[in-house]
Amino acid sequence: MLDQADELIERYHRSSAAKRRAVSTAYYAAFHWLLWHCAQQILPGEDANSVEFERVYRALDHGTLKNAFNGNVLKGNSSLNAIGTDFIQLQEARIKADYTPPRRNVFALSEAKEHLARAREIIAKMQDLNDADRQVLAIHLLFPSRKK
Repeated sequence: MLDQADELIERYHRSSAAKRRAVSTAYYAAFHWLLWHCAQQILPGEDANSVEFERVYRALDHGTLKNAFNGNVLKGNSSLNAIGTDFIQLQEARIKADYTPPRRNVFALSEAKEHLARAREIIAKMQDLNDADRQVLAIHLLFPSRKK
């Protein structure tokens, strides 16, 4: 997905629509990587084609993700907080890309490229997490805190 976003920007760098699509695609690349990570944490070694894997994979939604990254537990962990901060910024850019009325230059070329780089950075940071942090991340994303 990130390669496709890069190609959109490189090939159609003057197109506002292409930059918007690239930013949205960059977010979804990071989001899907996170979904895969969570499913792997809950069902290690499970066939990705199984009903159970898909159920876990699809359990996380965008609002829950934002709330979890704003929660105390993930904010209290420097590695997870850094991922969360970047994810929320990228999510806000995706919302802007997907829902701003059609107009020119919603994103400057440099801004669109920054969002693509942010998506790559999020994925790299998630890959560098230790096992304990990976588990904490999956648990807090998939199982939101109950209201008191």
